[in-house]
Amino acid sequence: MKAPTALQRGMACLCCRKRKMKCDGARPVCAQCSKANRASECQYYEKKRTSRTQLLQAKITKLEARLRELEAEQSPEPSSSSASQSPRLETSSASSSGYSPPFDPSMFSSSDLDRDYPHVSGDSMGNTVADSLIPDFRDETSASGFSWPSGDLDFPPAIDDFLLAPCPSEPSSSRLRDSPSAPSANWWENDVFCENKRMLLDIFFAHRHQCSFDVHVGRFKAALLLPAARKPHPSLVDAIYLLACYFSRSPPLTALEPHFLKRSLRGISEALQHSDRIVHVLQASCLLATYFFWHGRTLEGYYHSSIAARLAVGLGLHQIRSTEWFQLQLVRAGYQQDAPAALQASVPLKPPLDEVEYAERIAAFWQIFSVDRAWAVATGLPTALPDDDHPRSRIETIWPVAIPDDPDPSVGADMTRVIPDGHLSGSAPIVALRVKAIALFERTARFSAAPTKDDSHYSLEMSLTQFSANLSNLSNQQFGLSYLISATDFVDMQTLIYAATIHLHRDALETESQSYQKCLWAASAITTLIRSITDSDYDLLCPIIATSWRAAAEVYLRILAMSQGHTLPTTVELIEQDINTLIAAMQRLSCVFPIAGIYASKVQEDRAIVAQTYMPSTA
Repeated sequence: MKAPTALQRGMACLCCRKRKMKCDGARPVCAQCSKANRASECQYYEKKRTSRTQLLQAKITKLEARLRELEAEQSPEPSSSSASQSPRLETSSASSSGYSPPFDPSMFSSSDLDRDYPHVSGDSMGNTVADSLIPDFRDETSASGFSWPSGDLDFPPAIDDFLLAPCPSEPSSSRLRDSPSAPSANWWENDVFCENKRMLLDIFFAHRHQCSFDVHVGRFKAALLLPAARKPHPSLVDAIYLLACYFSRSPPLTALEPHFLKRSLRGISEALQHSDRIVHVLQASCLLATYFFWHGRTLEGYYHSSIAARLAVGLGLHQIRSTEWFQLQLVRAGYQQDAPAALQASVPLKPPLDEVEYAERIAAFWQIFSVDRAWAVATGLPTALPDDDHPRSRIETIWPVAIPDDPDPSVGADMTRVIPDGHLSGSAPIVALRVKAIALFERTARFSAAPTKDDSHYSLEMSLTQFSANLSNLSNQQFGLSYLISATDFVDMQTLIYAATIHLHRDALETESQSYQKCLWAASAITTLIRSITDSDYDLLCPIIATSWRAAAEVYLRILAMSQGHTLPTTVELIEQDINTLIAAMQRLSCVFPIAGIYASKVQEDRAIVAQTYMPSTA
């Protein structure tokens, strides 16, 4: 006699699950409930799943349709004769690649955000989506299907007197203008570094951790006063000004966002054509990706993060080893030793000039890694950076080294001299901790999304436990020394670890008691952290924390769905309060990052659906 087929996990009715009875999964009433005359209580938790093939086919169809629309819009528009209120940007043939056109929000429906990570392997299908979006940058003669319209940018007229007034340039910068032509009266339209732009730099660097961006601040500011060839690339500078205007939350400055966005996009296009300061270009692409992700513009964000990831691999930034710098130092000191072999890269970089440039390259790679991994969880799109054991794609770069904010070097100093070792001494571990938290956050999400589970569950569980213990010890030992780890840093990283715990156990939440307890504990811990946040802290939180809050809300909603037909007034009341806390936190964070408001709306929609299956407490 043929043995009965075992019921697939999660297919038993909720009544049999609660009583821990064997269920045959029959619809509409299973055999156990039918025998016990409990037909009215036999209900199933409906968890909509889409096959991998259907999900990818639908995504590709949407992308192809959007690309066809963009190709149809390529015809140039007549340029406006008025330039008094518009930025003076000349049309160039180099602008035919690297441009991410305006995104139609309707292209990605709310179903794209239904889970933190879809049931699809990012590694297996990464090339399918990415290759349809990203041009092959190794062929400099190729051009993507995107081009700039030749018309001028419609610029917002509402600028206050301070920002409209011509900005006095620095004494040394007046001699270093990039163009012999007279600068525009509008400070944002020319390349002269002035006090207004210095203010934008200060705003951005106060928020750079939210973009995973790190450089030597003093050197970066001083380099803006150097000749054009030795300055940071304009695409990176304009991307920084863009995010500074965004973080300012000042209407006169936020009105400048379209201007700096267009300048940065054009700068990236031109730099890719001429292979000019590519490390700066990938940093700029990464900053633009975060800007688009924060606004819920998924396709544009993914486009630019994929550009940055491909460039990083092409430059070999994913394989920066600690031994290379020491070998270079020995060669410069006069010792007879072979210089380190060049990386196996499509576009190999010159050796770093000093310790600071070496650390900045490492920081640039981990910036790309953080954006790629964190927003892969949030959007459900495949990761663009490789993650395998192939010698050419294996990630071997050492963990990031925090770069201290030394005083500005003198403008006349030789910027290529070797900085003393003291510039990198005493660095706090916070930068590396952020990257490790994001890595665990993404790795557990990928484990949860995998159709077949491997044997890494235990090792991931141990890694989360160890990281959380180390983070708590560091927080307890600092005694209020904010330069070690700030309150918002602790909340960001600890929330990611709690969300990673949810990733590991959420698949068995309804069927296994231990997974239920783990998920509930992690969700409760997340809401407890939220209650410790002050209103001013929201301006400094990393936006990816909203994805973790949504994961906690999903746990509570699934628990409420399990409680249908049973009287649990106290538990339901507490859960309702925690859901309210999560929604309120996402709504407050949406004042800074609109994507959090999208998540809050989705949680409220799911809550309304779940509320139909149980009677919430009215106390």
